[in-house]
Parts: sequence; C-alpha cells; structure tokens
Amino acid sequence: MIKLKSWISEWSSLLSYHRVLYSKKGLRRRVYLTWERYKNFIVDMDGVIYRGKYPLPGSDDFFRFLRERKSKIAFFSNNSTITKDQYVDKLKKMDIYAIKDEIISSSSITAYYVAKENPQSKVFCIGEEGIRDELKKNGIKIIDDSSREKVDLVIVGMDRHFNFDKLTKAMRHVLNGAQLYGTNPDLTYPMEDGLIPGCGAILASIEACTDTKAKVFGKPRPESIQFLLEMTGFSIGDTILIGDRLDTDIVLAKQQNIFSILVLTGVHQGEDVKKTGIIPDMIVENLIELKKIMLMKGEA
Repeated sequence: MIKLKSWISEWSSLLSYHRVLYSKKGLRRRVYLTWERYKNFIVDMDGVIYRGKYPLPGSDDFFRFLRERKSKIAFFSNNSTITKDQYVDKLKKMDIYAIKDEIISSSSITAYYVAKENPQSKVFCIGEEGIRDELKKNGIKIIDDSSREKVDLVIVGMDRHFNFDKLTKAMRHVLNGAQLYGTNPDLTYPMEDGLIPGCGAILASIEACTDTKAKVFGKPRPESIQFLLEMTGFSIGDTILIGDRLDTDIVLAKQQNIFSILVLTGVHQGEDVKKTGIIPDMIVENLIELKKIMLMKGEA
C-alpha cells in the first residue's frame, strides 16, 4: 500500500488499466497495475539505486526481481562524471548486474549528438572522465586548457574541480564565438551526506557571464529519450520510467506518455509534487515498496 498525503486526491486520472481503491479518509490509495504488460524499465541511478558510493536499501533485490521476470533494463543517468565501464563496476560492487549496453548517460547522449551534428568541432570541456571519454570515443577533439586554438564548442558537465580559471576560459571561448552545450540541466546532485551543486549550476554561471543560453542534452530533453529508445529498441507503451527528480525524470516520462514512478529516496519528496504541479503516475518510498506493490494481486 502506498501511503501519501491528502493532496494526492488532486491527481486527475490514472491509466485505464488501473484499479484504484480509496480508503474512507481518502488519504491512501492502492494501485494495481497489469504489470505483465510492462516489459521495459528505465531506471535512474543517483538517488534511486544509490547515493554516492552507498546502495539504497533493496536495490540489489529489486534488480534481481526484474531479471527473474525477464524485464529489459536501461540504467539512465544525467550524471556525466563517470564512464560506462565505471558504472558497470559500481553497480557490480552493489551486487547489481549490468552490461555497458544497458548504461545510458547524459555523456553518451551529448557525445552522440555532437558527433552527428558537429563532427569536426574543437571542444573546450568542463567535466570529468565520463564526458571526456565519450567525446573521445566519438572522435571529438578536446582542446587542452593551454591551447590557443579557436574553440567551436564549450561542453559543460558536472565538474567537482570547477574553479574561477575554468569559468574564465569558458566565458572567453563563448564570447569569441563558441557555442555553449550542457550535458544536463540538474542544479543539484545527491550524495551520501546531502546535495551538492550539479552541472546545471556550473552551466548557469557561464550563461550569466556570457548572456548566452546553452543547448542542453540529457533528461528531460526529448533528444535523451529518443537516443535511449533508438539504442534499446524499447517501445513507449510497455515501458516504465523510475526516477527521483520531478523536473527531469518525471517531466520526461510525461512528455513521452511513459508510465512514471517517483521514488522518495533522492532529490524530490511528496510535498514537491504539490509545489511543482508535476504529477507522477505513482509515488513509492523506495524500491523495496515498489517490488511489494508489483507482487500484489489485484482485487475484483
């Protein structure tokens, strides 16, 4: 059973395949889905599966459950700091099986579109290993900080070593004609001890001092889900998206008519739904509760 606050009554509708049972007080709802129709699961990682280096409760068991039911999985993250190999290794240490082809990050999305649209571009990159690795794999030339070459693109990812020098160089490249790209719009990023600034915060500082609006990839941009669907072969009608952010995960799902589930182990909480007006199809405390709900039998 999903325990939610009274404002859940503001939900306008659910998909026609749901059976919804209300308690007398109207403070709880039990939602039974025909889960069998959902073959594909798109799952955010940070704040859903883990926080920093620590797995969240029930994560390993939930993915064993999905594998047992023969579900297809895409691990979908806006975090641009680590490579696909590092994602696979990180999940393995948490006893979660994954292969590289199942990893979709804002780095791989950004690099794909840069290679497609600007294959000969010279890039000044603010970001960590994840975005740099994907750009290099796609044949994009990254200009060294000390180079005097003219830069075509400034690409910004999350960078925990961002400083005034990097901001100055990025500003000057953009003022000299370079286009500004961002891997994702996330203003914050969940860690073990709380939130830290994300890619969107760094990007905002460059936008402010250049009076330029960046082109941003990653969730919730349509390019991100188009890339994922192309890479995985998932169809929208039998896919569920699970995330912890209303402004990226849930917005993206709603834009594409994908069934959305908000978990409360990351950035956004129940009260944020009322504040933002962004309403997921389902809210659960964590992946433990989601598994329990998926195992429920519907009532006539």
